[in-house]
Amino acid sequence: MSTTKSSSVVSNQHFETKQILHNSSHPMPDYWLEKKGKNLPDSFISTKRFYKAENSLILDYKYPHLDEQYNPAYSKFNSFIESNYLSTEKTVEQVLHNDDLSCDPLFEDAKRKRRNIDYKVYTKNDQLLSVLLYKTNYYDEENHNSFMFKGLNYDLKTGTFINYDDLFEETSDQFLLFKLNQELQARIGGQDSFNDCWEFTKDKFEAFKNNFVVDAGSIKFYFDDCTVCPTYSGNYFLEIPIEELSPILKKGKI
Repeated sequence: MSTTKSSSVVSNQHFETKQILHNSSHPMPDYWLEKKGKNLPDSFISTKRFYKAENSLILDYKYPHLDEQYNPAYSKFNSFIESNYLSTEKTVEQVLHNDDLSCDPLFEDAKRKRRNIDYKVYTKNDQLLSVLLYKTNYYDEENHNSFMFKGLNYDLKTGTFINYDDLFEETSDQFLLFKLNQELQARIGGQDSFNDCWEFTKDKFEAFKNNFVVDAGSIKFYFDDCTVCPTYSGNYFLEIPIEELSPILKKGKI
């Protein structure tokens, strides 16, 4: 998988979708093979499939599964996926009754027909695993869908999830919000697809600050449709180089 240079933003949702669908189509993702740690087995992570048609709604998921035989502590990661996404009744209710699945008022009464989930894997080292869950909701209106994201960061050695407060200093919010808006303004000034985007406000930052992934050189903060950019722009994350965030990162965490 090609890597994105620092301080860049994917500005085309079709590129993003192609990359995800291509990468997760293999039992063992090729992008993981390229970046995995030398001490991890080839079968450490695999792709599983979940398909269910219920109440006129189709659930079609591809999701990562960690090898619990290699490390029993990975059961916490797998249990999180199972309880939050594979519990059919719970998932169906969430999708059917979540009024926020589309931010377009023209489709507020549209009937939801399908939810797809796919994923990407990022690694910083042998200890930190980042997984981006890419959720697409399809409606009965032609050519209409919405996009949602979930960033999962997992400590492979301790078997625990890592959130914003685990990586960033307590006083980091204001600085990071400034850096995100600085990056956004640079994109607005340099790419036409960002022209209709707007400021990353404090309340939106609070809602999405745990929605990040960490790769070799940067941290990517993801946001859903209409949070910072309109759906048609195809822009869903802002990327900041780790070296620029070093003043607010807790020592020894990345």
